Amino acid sequence: MGKLAVQIKKMRKTTQQSYITRMVNVVNYIQQNLDNELTIAVLAEQANFSSYHFHRIFSGMLGESVKELIRRLRLERAALQLKTSNDSILTISLAAGYESDMAFSRAFKARAGVVPSKFRKSEQASFPCLSRSSVRYVTNEHISSFEPFIDKELNMNVMIKQVDNMLVACVSHQGPYQECGHAWDTLFSTLAPEGLLGGDAKMIGVSYDDPDVVAPELLRYEACISVEQEFSPTHSTNLKNVNFKTITGGCYAVTTHIGPYEKLNETYQKLFGQWLSQSDYESVDKPCFEVYLNDPESTEPEDLITDIYLPLRDQAHG
Repeated sequence: MGKLAVQIKKMRKTTQQSYITRMVNVVNYIQQNLDNELTIAVLAEQANFSSYHFHRIFSGMLGESVKELIRRLRLERAALQLKTSNDSILTISLAAGYESDMAFSRAFKARAGVVPSKFRKSEQASFPCLSRSSVRYVTNEHISSFEPFIDKELNMNVMIKQVDNMLVACVSHQGPYQECGHAWDTLFSTLAPEGLLGGDAKMIGVSYDDPDVVAPELLRYEACISVEQEFSPTHSTNLKNVNFKTITGGCYAVTTHIGPYEKLNETYQKLFGQWLSQSDYESVDKPCFEVYLNDPESTEPEDLITDIYLPLRDQAHG
């Protein structure tokens, strides 16, 4: 193995350990604050990660979302309380974040296979972990590390590209991502008469929010089409429904998603939580964007091709 390969391997190992250390800080913070509101912004700050990308890194590395981890840790704590205290099941239910002991019992049985009252009387020592995460609830202790979730079937081809600034025409959408069609309709119907849809124009989507974190009605998206840099929006009075902005260039990790747009988030999680955490790169605090390489109107969902661009810190410039 050459010196460069050895150096890269060391860098990647160091980067992954850094990511693990930062996630350990988050998990310990969650364990210490299970009874408090745990927002993504607060947790991202604990990890020193961009709030844009934190949750995808987290869920990719741990194999479950923040919400799923918190719910599971509360159930594991409840199981311990059932075995070690005389608190009523209702009291334990409320402490675990459930509004009633019936709701708690349903959730508990779904995980443990038995209702809380039977678990309390049984010889079963611990609550079964049905998660891909190696993180378990611990009492008055700090975890020092964890084994990141690795998808053994992960086969992700990622290229590092330097991207130029791109001037785009765009229409904003707020709401479920699958309902952004009206933004594209507005964009196409406005740009077509101006002759701005030909040549090398790219169809680009900017998704500002993680659908696993943000409520569907609050998701923010921009439908964009690239235009020539010399184009001046002031030359036409027919573009009042369209905004113009520059998508910032720089260093990007690019991977290709093949399949329905509804499954894009699965590729995002693998890109952030598994590829990025094992690479020698850091993400920066700006949104990803997607380039759509074929037409969803004439292409079967399973044949759709989308390039995902993840913004990285340019190592050449620190």
